[in-house]
Amino acid sequence: MRELTLLAQLTDTHVTDPATTEVLYADHNGRLAAAVASINTESPRVDAVIATGDLAQWGAPREYEELIELLAPLSAPVLPLSGNHDEGKRLRSCFPDHPWADAEHSSWVTNVGKVRIVGLDSTRAGESGAELDAERLEWLDVALSADHAGPTLLAMHHPPFKSGIDWMDEGGFVGLDSFIEVISAHRIDRILCGHLHRPMTAVVGGHLAEVGPSTAVHVELDLATDAPRRVILDPIGYRLLAVSPDDTEHVEDARWNIVGHTRYVDTGRAAFEPDWSN
Repeated sequence: MRELTLLAQLTDTHVTDPATTEVLYADHNGRLAAAVASINTESPRVDAVIATGDLAQWGAPREYEELIELLAPLSAPVLPLSGNHDEGKRLRSCFPDHPWADAEHSSWVTNVGKVRIVGLDSTRAGESGAELDAERLEWLDVALSADHAGPTLLAMHHPPFKSGIDWMDEGGFVGLDSFIEVISAHRIDRILCGHLHRPMTAVVGGHLAEVGPSTAVHVELDLATDAPRRVILDPIGYRLLAVSPDDTEHVEDARWNIVGHTRYVDTGRAAFEPDWSN
């Protein structure tokens, strides 16, 4: 039987206090609940769920209580990261058994089967943009330098590239050049990100970086200069990564397949077999 590790990525869930009076354009909590229910029906079953930040709307205590309740039905462990909407210490307290770094930043390393996942905290206190200071870059270099025979995934909230959607890029990324210098020296099989609220890909430092879809509202795709700040209610979605070894004769030649999929939820359409399939 083929050895397979199946990972899900949830991102930008923006869970709210049920009693909020804030104007919302979608039911963030209900949309996350639908995604969680769908993840539990995946076959083969999901081995872990990587949650790449902005898990709460404003980082308030009641929002994290609601987040834990919404994630509780998952049949797979959750690997959380902090986003610019999160409050890092509160997030860490919600997941006390997670292998957080012994540092001020909320980074971590864990293995799921033979897959090593490095979670890097890219947040900048009080700002929407990213920052990777010398401490975090040194931590990342050490984490990636550790011996590991299987594939390595790097998860972070902020994508290390410009999206071309001006108003989403204006927060900036402090330390980006130094980050690229660090990752260029290591093997990384995929970089998983959030923040941009819609799927996109880029190559960074020789590595493929992918952004997952938000379960809340999405950013409209408009690449015009100075495009207006608009959101759109695209279908609820999450990413799936199927990781399996290639069939090779020699261990030293072993390579890994990593195939990414996007699952859309509650589209109003069920799968069916067309006439030509018979």
